[in-house]
Amino acid sequence: MKHLTFTFAATLLLCSAMQAAQAAPTAHVNKGKQLYERNCAACHGKQGEGRGTAFPPLYRSDYIMNKPQVLAASITKGINGPIKVNGKSYNGFMPAIALNDADAAAIATYVMNAFDNGGGTITEQHIRQSRHKK
Repeated sequence: MKHLTFTFAATLLLCSAMQAAQAAPTAHVNKGKQLYERNCAACHGKQGEGRGTAFPPLYRSDYIMNKPQVLAASITKGINGPIKVNGKSYNGFMPAIALNDADAAAIATYVMNAFDNGGGTITEQHIRQSRHKK
């Protein structure tokens, strides 16, 4: 009985730790959603659907799908000139977003997860690396 109690207690502790680990990404994504709606949705749409021929979609975007480093660079450095997204050409200007590393990471994490771009967590370190890359 003593072994069973220990095993049960260890299982509960492990489950609690896993729930706590899952809570952080959820909070990160929720923060990213709020920031996305304030900084990005006017151009890219609330659901990442894009706006006509001027602003490319972020929802299931082959430009950033499973390429969080491309998304991080787009946020930190902006985009100027022609790009192709989901088979359509876009030729515009997106300024770098003036956000701190934590907020930029939250937006990127939201876009990768909420818009079905392969998921994952973009960290402040990823954003810092992107800012310093030439």
